[in-house]
Amino acid sequence: MDHKEEPQTSEHVPEESLEEPTEVHIRTIIVVAAVCLTSAAQLISIVGGGALARPMATALGDPTVSQWFGTIKNILTLVTILPVSQAADFWGRKWFILICNSLGVIGYLIVSRSKNLTTVIVGFVIGSASFGCQSLAYAIPSEVLPRKYRGYGQAAANISGGLGATIATLMGNALTKHNPDGWRTYWYICAGVYFLSIVCVQFGYNPPPRELETTMTTTQKLRTMDWIGSLLIAVSLVLICMALQWAGNPYKWSNIHVLAPLVIGICFLFAFVLWEWKGTTEGILNHRLFQHRNLPLSLVLFFTEGLTFQTVNNYFSFNISKISHIDSWNSGLRFIIVFITSVVIAFVAGAYITFRKRVRETLVGGFLVVTTFCILMAFYKESLPLANGFGYAVLSGTGLGVILTGTIVAAQMGTPPEMISLSTALPLATRSLGGAIGLAIDNAIYSNTLNSNLSKKIAEAVLPLGFNANSLGDLIKALLANSPAVNQISGITPQILAAANHGLDEAYRMSLKNLWTSAACFAAVGVIGAMFISETQSEFTESIDAPVETKLLGKVEKF
Repeated sequence: MDHKEEPQTSEHVPEESLEEPTEVHIRTIIVVAAVCLTSAAQLISIVGGGALARPMATALGDPTVSQWFGTIKNILTLVTILPVSQAADFWGRKWFILICNSLGVIGYLIVSRSKNLTTVIVGFVIGSASFGCQSLAYAIPSEVLPRKYRGYGQAAANISGGLGATIATLMGNALTKHNPDGWRTYWYICAGVYFLSIVCVQFGYNPPPRELETTMTTTQKLRTMDWIGSLLIAVSLVLICMALQWAGNPYKWSNIHVLAPLVIGICFLFAFVLWEWKGTTEGILNHRLFQHRNLPLSLVLFFTEGLTFQTVNNYFSFNISKISHIDSWNSGLRFIIVFITSVVIAFVAGAYITFRKRVRETLVGGFLVVTTFCILMAFYKESLPLANGFGYAVLSGTGLGVILTGTIVAAQMGTPPEMISLSTALPLATRSLGGAIGLAIDNAIYSNTLNSNLSKKIAEAVLPLGFNANSLGDLIKALLANSPAVNQISGITPQILAAANHGLDEAYRMSLKNLWTSAACFAAVGVIGAMFISETQSEFTESIDAPVETKLLGKVEKF
């Protein structure tokens, strides 16, 4: 395999021999902290939309719609992140962050005060539009710091997100443990964090105008925006996400409700690719972004990471709870360890990248850790010590912290500095798409394996003990519902009930094993892809792509 460094892009050729040390002042640190608060707010929103979805939907009358809360976030992220990132290069970053965060405040206040599911969904649609500035929350910490500190910039963004997720998980459990309406308080707090982010960005982030802000007229900016590409990709991803959400629940894959939007969405996706390839050279997929192989590879890496993390996000706590027979609070504690570990490891990874100026080996190691974690989870069983769950969570958090930090650095360092917003948005959008596809794959594997093994495993466990086969259906229904009526079934004995529960556990274990095996395969693809990342050590310079301090503007001109 060829690991030779590729030539740098023509837009940016650093001259390290002429560098002078750049001193980072408090104003720059304040900017990074202010923008990172947006990442924390977004993670609080993501965790709440997942962990509190069922209690919210149940309280408002229909638990079956809870799955749509997370899907809405995926759809709005995919629809808004690319056009917002492109527009931010023309009109500046600040106003888009303020507008998006304002939508977060409005949307989640609506959710907190909702009296029915329609209002909740409207609130989530408005609030999820705040994810349009997600790429800016990752791009700004990189572009305001010297390029040699880019690892630290991405570490800061991921640390804030990890802290937000940790606090959100603890807060969600505490607020809803004894109060069915505690989720309302949660969303009030979420809106408050978004508001705090608005205040911090308003007073803490006041950069000088970017070149394109002053040299282009509004008409020129509007004409340069890729409206056709934005429309094609928006329609495509909305339809694909809807199809994936409906697949298996409530419709089969062969149902027209799944096939129609899926096929039409794929057609629009092909049209988008064709337009970006032949119709324009300066659209969302600007051709200059692909002069270096690191961005395409970063898209592959984030797509596979999105697939695997969705498995962790939706099934890790459930797996521990079902197989080890512990309550949701204790299984949730293990899930929190994932985020706590990611916070620590993100800093370590950022420091390593900064001092070594190498990304490839970091990413290979991160995906190897994730692959190992998935393999261990595939063999998780009741006889294992409960402490193993904490150890496995550390592995997952380690991979998360390394991959999120390293992949964005690799993408940004392989693209023109003035296009950092788009080069950050594309991997993040791909990660969201990977998560949507991963969830559909996980649900299909889990449901199909469980349905094919449930009756078989329980029958194998109870029929040899003399249980009547005619009562098998009633027994399975009672076990799945965890109903006390199981003790009233004809022929049931403590021995037969214990055997039936063991058969049920085996069916769950096999379903989860297949699911984690699939995730391990995707993570292994990430290992292979990371091996082809090209090192860009000469890009780790004193140059600052978008200084917020006027006296540092010369650092841009010099390089």
